[in-house]
Amino acid sequence: MGNTTYYHRPNKMSKLIFNEQYHLLYCRIAKIGTTSWKLILLVLSGELNNTNADYSFRKLHDRKYPSVPLSSNDKQNYTSFLFVRHPFKRLLSAYRDKFETTLEPSFKKIERQIISQYRPNASMTGRNMAPKVSFLEFVKFLLNYKPKSNFNEHWDFQHKVCSLCDRSFDFIGHFENMEKESNYLLNYIGATDVFFPDHKYNFHVTNSTDENIYLKYFSQIPPKYIIKLYELYKMDFDLFGYSFPDELF
Repeated sequence: MGNTTYYHRPNKMSKLIFNEQYHLLYCRIAKIGTTSWKLILLVLSGELNNTNADYSFRKLHDRKYPSVPLSSNDKQNYTSFLFVRHPFKRLLSAYRDKFETTLEPSFKKIERQIISQYRPNASMTGRNMAPKVSFLEFVKFLLNYKPKSNFNEHWDFQHKVCSLCDRSFDFIGHFENMEKESNYLLNYIGATDVFFPDHKYNFHVTNSTDENIYLKYFSQIPPKYIIKLYELYKMDFDLFGYSFPDELF
């Protein structure tokens, strides 16, 4: 598919969530409205009455959803879809969600790894315990991490997660217009009485798409690192129609 300098091969273990009732096939990418779409899938399957029903966040994400391997040729008559997001704003959302809020054990381990690598004299215990990972430290961690093929799903490459260069999808929506595009897709498959959840029901809202918040955090990053980060995620920028971030310079 032309220049594949920045293309990363998909994880062979990746799965597509499916819904039998509406013949829907969903490629889930972390930090792109997955909580809302899991609610929608539960409504489509008849387990919930509506997408604004009270449902435990932990239960929503811990439960198993029917799925097939990403490489499977099954269910070719299903409507396949995914949502994508501005690569930098998705990274910022991952950082704010996983390192600025109460850390889950797995991210606490990553926090310690980052601090030990970029603040070698920092204490991780007692009264002199190091402050939380800074956004700059997180960016340095991403740039220097090896191998990139082992990135955590929350900052992994979007094209890799859904194997965009190896399989086609019927619908690719954008996070920036997610409510409207989700409702369009639901109407298209015949689920005319199902709607994208109200914003007040969203979990882990970091407002990282807000332009002021986005500019504030990226103002902490030296231009040379912004360019390197852009080069690292360039395939996602190019494939999904996001331009070079001139607003950061």
